[in-house]
Amino acid sequence: MYDFDQRIERRGTDSVKWEIQNPKVNGEGMLPLWVADMDFACAPEITKALIKRANHPIYGYTLKSNAFYQSLKKWIHKRFGVEVEVSWMTGIPGVVPGIHVAVEAYTAPGDRVLIQTPVYHPFYHAVENRGRHVVTSPLLERDGRYEMNWDDLAQKLSDPRVKLMLLCTPHNPIGRVWTREELERLGRLCVENGVLVVADEIHSDLVYESNVHTPYYSLTPELANQSVTFLSAAKTFNLAGLYTSYLMTENQQLLRNFQVTASKMGYENLNLFGMEATIAAYQHGEAWLEELLIYLRKNAAFVHEFLSTRIPGVSMAIPEATYLGWMDFRQLGCNQAELNKLIREDAKLGLHDGTTFGPDGAGFMRINFACPRSILVEAMERLEHAVHK
Repeated sequence: MYDFDQRIERRGTDSVKWEIQNPKVNGEGMLPLWVADMDFACAPEITKALIKRANHPIYGYTLKSNAFYQSLKKWIHKRFGVEVEVSWMTGIPGVVPGIHVAVEAYTAPGDRVLIQTPVYHPFYHAVENRGRHVVTSPLLERDGRYEMNWDDLAQKLSDPRVKLMLLCTPHNPIGRVWTREELERLGRLCVENGVLVVADEIHSDLVYESNVHTPYYSLTPELANQSVTFLSAAKTFNLAGLYTSYLMTENQQLLRNFQVTASKMGYENLNLFGMEATIAAYQHGEAWLEELLIYLRKNAAFVHEFLSTRIPGVSMAIPEATYLGWMDFRQLGCNQAELNKLIREDAKLGLHDGTTFGPDGAGFMRINFACPRSILVEAMERLEHAVHK
């Protein structure tokens, strides 16, 4: 029903992915497959909703409507079978600004914040920009699959200077969907050590097997009450440029602290069109999402198979979630500078350097495969030619 094979020209729209002047990801002749938005038209119901609102010629200050919060409440019940309340929610113009607010609200300068690496690089920035210190717990990789390092976590969470943990769930860039058992074990460690969990679940709808994602807010009250969760339709429905997200927690003190800090930092308002798009997405976008997930899964399988059969020195495990692939180039024996040259100058591909996500990303590249299949074919053929050359 939906045409995800259609190639839509994005140049001329001020697209970061396609028009940024950055030789690392979008130099002359390069094919950009880096920043995490999709090269697909969004669900038509979203476009209709935006046009309808745009036809009213006044775009003044706008309340965070009950419909905005109700749309998330109903979506969570439909997709995850979890009952939440509107009173647990507040709006924030983007998950990354929200994480900055959370670090400011829940920690003090000099405190330590734990992250699991390799991880989404704005986690580092949110901690360091607020005058806090990053503590890393590297994930363990076994044959392309990553797991939590429980001994390391237990040791570092027991440090009384660690006040907060930023949890990426599902995880970017490795594509893991943490199991309920893993999340409960992690939650118990955090509760025992008085560490607040801030869960980034922006990719929670982009999971390929149904009923496998466990929302952190659905854990036992003891664990969920010591956490806040960020959610958004931005990644799921390709609305990143509308900067509209949610924070949710049943803990009313944590919610109030966040709201007060967000207001002090100037983040109390939301984008009018972002709210309209979010409501339309959650009310009418499910059929589009189901077809999208099938297409994305096939794209990931295509890259995996291409590398396995035609570029044996490079591999990519099929992720359990997200539209981001974690490509492993370590068998080529390149250092990171040589790998960057191979990708940028020889293959002419704009991929995300793995070390962007931490030093344990050396030898890797992150690829965004949320694009028409023909673009992926071109990208893989470029890579094949460069490697064999």
